[in-house]
Amino acid sequence: MKTFLVLMLCFFSFIFYVLPAHALTFDLVAPSGELTRGQDVKFTVNINTEGKSMTNTAIGMTYETQYLEYVSVVPGDSFTTVSADVQGDGKFIITGTSTTPYSGSGVFAYVTYKLIATGPGSTKLCALYNPQTPTVTLAPAGPTSPPAPTALPKTGESNSTVQGAILASLFFVAAGVSLFVFKKT
Repeated sequence: MKTFLVLMLCFFSFIFYVLPAHALTFDLVAPSGELTRGQDVKFTVNINTEGKSMTNTAIGMTYETQYLEYVSVVPGDSFTTVSADVQGDGKFIITGTSTTPYSGSGVFAYVTYKLIATGPGSTKLCALYNPQTPTVTLAPAGPTSPPAPTALPKTGESNSTVQGAILASLFFVAAGVSLFVFKKT
């Protein structure tokens, strides 16, 4: 019985060992203060490579065309160049490239819009999405005058945290069972 439990403990230790997943995350930061119609509004797109070195990456962005008009995208301090591939209908993909690999967290890009909203109200202004999947993460509703949502979506993965919690739970269960069985014999 002891041999069986030891083998099971070893099996669970190795089968559930998962290499850490590198989760690339982007954050969208809205401008603060009161905004007025006709004003250029600059959104900041932050990046965190979670320790992975990259020479290029991309993130999608959507915006409400009846409230915002796309003006430009410029690089932040992480990648040498960024470009926007306008997809139409309030969507574009921002691609960043660099000749030297980038690793860490910083500003990926600054996106400038012109505020064209005609009156006050509440709406979702813009959001980031993974351009490799059709799922779009929308920003929480916020006022259009001033159109400065206080919290915007954070994209990324939490797989490594969930997998770590599952592995830790299985380890403690196996350790408890082993302690119980070994103590009885």
